[in-house]
Amino acid sequence: MGALTPEERRRVFLARQEATRDALARLSAPVAAPEPHPLRRRPSAVLKAAMIVALLGTGWLAYHVVEFHMPASIAEAMPRL
Repeated sequence: MGALTPEERRRVFLARQEATRDALARLSAPVAAPEPHPLRRRPSAVLKAAMIVALLGTGWLAYHVVEFHMPASIAEAMPRL
C-alpha cells in the first residue's frame, strides 16, 4: 500500500507540471497598476497643516488667557496642608 503504479505516477507528474505552468503564467502576466491619485493626497496634507495650525493657535491662545506662571521654588508648587 502506498506504492503508485506507473500510470498514477505519470498522472501526478502531469498534474504537477500543469500546476507549475499555470503558476508561472500567472506570475509572468502583466499586472495593471492602480492609477495614481495626486489630487487625493493634497487635501489630506492641507487638512494636516490646518489641524497643526489650529492646535498651535489654540495652545497659544490658552497660554495667554490662563497666564501660566512658573513657581519660583518647589515649595510654592506643593499644596499647603
